[in-house]
Amino acid sequence: MSLIQKLLIRANRWHFVHSYNTIIARERKKYPGDLERALIGAIGSSGPEDFARQGDLQVDVLRHHGLTDGMAIYDLGCGCGRTAMALQRAGWQGDYTGADIVAPLVAHVKARCPDYRALVHRDLTIAAPDGTQDIVFLWSVFTHLYPEECYLYLRDMHRALKPGGKVIFSFLEFEDPGHHQVFHTRTANFAAKGWSSVLDSFLHRDWIRLWARELGFAEPAFTDGTDARDHGAFWQSLAVLGKPR
Repeated sequence: MSLIQKLLIRANRWHFVHSYNTIIARERKKYPGDLERALIGAIGSSGPEDFARQGDLQVDVLRHHGLTDGMAIYDLGCGCGRTAMALQRAGWQGDYTGADIVAPLVAHVKARCPDYRALVHRDLTIAAPDGTQDIVFLWSVFTHLYPEECYLYLRDMHRALKPGGKVIFSFLEFEDPGHHQVFHTRTANFAAKGWSSVLDSFLHRDWIRLWARELGFAEPAFTDGTDARDHGAFWQSLAVLGKPR
């Protein structure tokens, strides 16, 4: 990779860092003296109860797809610890690594979950050695990345996973009527201002299937955002990609 390419990638990463630091600053003004409440708002939860409920749902999804004690798991875009705190609350024991591009969020994970590992990592890679992770998961991360970035992350996830390991991620898709509002909100922003402050990306299941074949994953499994048969409805769609044994 050329130096120019590396600089472009880092510039894009820093754009998101700046955006989230701006959001955190805004939330801290709303909740002076309550850092945790500000961080909860910065990652999109409406309050502590919603934050805990979402975290518990995320753990339910992981359990459904095979999470057990003793596993090594990687939380890409860990935020301020929504899943980490829920895992801790549930008594899960294992090797947890959380990674995010925003330092104040990572610092909060370290403070609230001292037995877990958390780090700032801004490259399009998984900060783990080859073949070491049982599950890599990410909630509403690909929703804010370009498809090319998603592909590069998936490529490195395949490297980091153990044989038989899984990637579990949520995504937006135009085929889900419940996701249309995101598109229409962005459209309204472009109509009014000529731009939108947040990148909201949609993926197609056929893209994910193609990427899985190219990268060496098994055929993906999908769950609609309204499907509540195996765990609570997640709203965003879910994809599971397994690395063959």
